Amino acid sequence: MAKMKVLYPWPGNTPLEYRVSADPVMKQLKQIADVDNAPHPRTKDGWVAKLKDVNVAVNVGRIWSWDEFLDAAPNLGMVQNSFVGYDNIDVAACTKRGVLVCNIPEDMSEAVAQQAMALILDVSKKVTSVDRAIRRDRGWVWGKIDVVGFELWGKTLGIIGLGNIGGRIAMKLRAAFNMRILAYDPFLVPSGAQRYGATLVDLPTLVKESDVISVNCLLTRTGPSPTYHLLGAKEFEMMKKTAVVVNTSRGGVIDESAMIVALIEGKIAAAGLDVFETEPINADNPLLDLDNVVLTAHQSSSSVEARIRTPASGMENVIRHVQGKTPLFVRNQAVLYAKK
Repeated sequence: MAKMKVLYPWPGNTPLEYRVSADPVMKQLKQIADVDNAPHPRTKDGWVAKLKDVNVAVNVGRIWSWDEFLDAAPNLGMVQNSFVGYDNIDVAACTKRGVLVCNIPEDMSEAVAQQAMALILDVSKKVTSVDRAIRRDRGWVWGKIDVVGFELWGKTLGIIGLGNIGGRIAMKLRAAFNMRILAYDPFLVPSGAQRYGATLVDLPTLVKESDVISVNCLLTRTGPSPTYHLLGAKEFEMMKKTAVVVNTSRGGVIDESAMIVALIEGKIAAAGLDVFETEPINADNPLLDLDNVVLTAHQSSSSVEARIRTPASGMENVIRHVQGKTPLFVRNQAVLYAKK
């Protein structure tokens, strides 16, 4: 029986110190599958030439057309992302063709949660804004800018998306600062929120009552509860003028133009952003000129530990599929039911 063909570009330019877990697992995968480790094609024609006999494709990035991609890969059974987000994949198109879509939602959770906490602490105590001013003026800035932040103790934290990441943020900030935790997550039951010390509420309640809003949901444009532009002009109007918004999920969850207006007009106090609607951020993006905004470079999952763990986890999930087992973290369960 012919081995399954797997496209998994590894290691690429991954430094040796990050390969300690993944390299042995890749060796195992190669024993049971025909693995192509070459970098993925950059053109449509390059992809079409490769896809004819492919059974598994890993970390494919953003495809020109998922219908055409799937047409070119009649034997494809699984698309695996070795990270949390999978908004680069047309899940509906894959489901229609019976192709499993999987991600790795756990290995990066701690790194992202810590990044969200760093941004929350930064904007609440104006660390970066004061640092910028001191460097610009080459000296003390008392009396020149507002250096007064606010304490987190006893305040209300609103978490949008109470999954692995949101749950960690909730537990950490509740324990560290006695924060009241509200959560909006239409896929969670109240008991699921209670384990994190959170109370489930609707989105209007969360945005009205929260002092800090942390965005931790996946970006979806279809389905029962799409999250594209979940926070827009209407939601910013509801927020406290003292509220801060932190986003470590995907830029498209927030209507960036509406947020910029809210920041400029003082409808909210500040924002800490790791993600943007257009990435890399454009040089003319107004966010770059706002002192009440802290920006990072879509780096929240970039820890040494996460970079070691996640490639190995992706490979292990592919091995499960190749061995005929049900892979973990299937994002279109309907395909599994259809196969039974």
